[in-house]
Amino acid sequence: MIRFDLYLPHGGLPGSVFGAIDILREVNSLARARAGRRIDAPVAWRLLGPDGGPHAMRRLAFQSDEEAKRSRRAPATALAVVPPLMMVTIPGLRRLVAQNAALCAQLASRHAAGDWIGACGTGLWLAGRAGLLAHQPVPLSWLYQSGFAHDFPDTPIHSETPLTLGPHMVLAATPDLMHAMVLKLLDGVGLSDLAAACRDKFLANPERQHLVLDIPEQVVGTSRDAPLHRAIAFIEANAGRPLTVAEMASAAAVSERTLVRLFARHIERSPIQFLHELRVKRARMWLEATWRSMHEIADASGYADVSTFRRTFKRIAGMSPSEYRERYTVRTPRAVWQLQAFDDVLAPGKGKPAARP
Repeated sequence: MIRFDLYLPHGGLPGSVFGAIDILREVNSLARARAGRRIDAPVAWRLLGPDGGPHAMRRLAFQSDEEAKRSRRAPATALAVVPPLMMVTIPGLRRLVAQNAALCAQLASRHAAGDWIGACGTGLWLAGRAGLLAHQPVPLSWLYQSGFAHDFPDTPIHSETPLTLGPHMVLAATPDLMHAMVLKLLDGVGLSDLAAACRDKFLANPERQHLVLDIPEQVVGTSRDAPLHRAIAFIEANAGRPLTVAEMASAAAVSERTLVRLFARHIERSPIQFLHELRVKRARMWLEATWRSMHEIADASGYADVSTFRRTFKRIAGMSPSEYRERYTVRTPRAVWQLQAFDDVLAPGKGKPAARP
């Protein structure tokens, strides 16, 4: 079992902590749904105050009785999560950091013992005061960079990267990245399969969003690579049927040789490679979110037979479609899902239909 210790420091933003709890609850729910039977949830959490003891917040606001019982077990792995601090002025933020000196000492001790640490937004000041960020690239909003650089001159600031990884650390630039930070921590402690399945529920994925959009019939462009855009639009609109390079080139109004050269120059793959990768991306979504059969998915992906689909999928994804579905599905097993339809007519614990009133 993996336990997240969610700290709420002096001046900490509680909403970010509840965002972390949303992710952890979803992970447990998904793990149980995948197993199709009652299993021990893989993660637990505690809400701690700045002194490391239980926070004074009413427990039922953030934890059920079952969740509280689980959090008291000895974890195999422990993590500490630090939310952002309220910030009106940099001097005011520095005063809050000073008030949380005991928490900074705990973070230093825990990281030295091998625990993972996640810090978000202005909570990065606490990680810095704990001595965890020397020479460690830190993502930070432009608003705070000058003050942070003054307080921690040995810490490089990454303006372009919203999340950075360090030794047993995940650092997030802004409060809205709490979900992404917790998912990265789950990756780090060996729950990457569950984290991957949760990402589409909590994080925007422009690439996948684009895959489900209707492709316009005509893509207008005046640049030199306009034929490439026409070819890509044609492939996306017709990936569900057999396609040849000749058809793609005709749609782009260029020769096959020119089309191959454009793909190689701008996308670093051939038109056929691009087609197969697009089909596998769509197949992944079906495998994760539906119980369509392999034959149905192969057919919808544009493959004439299942064996070709399986072979292509494994080459690109690194595992078979069945293995991918088992690892990344967000659905309850079909047999259990069908049984759950009868839950409302089965008497609890009896296994027999309940008597009608």
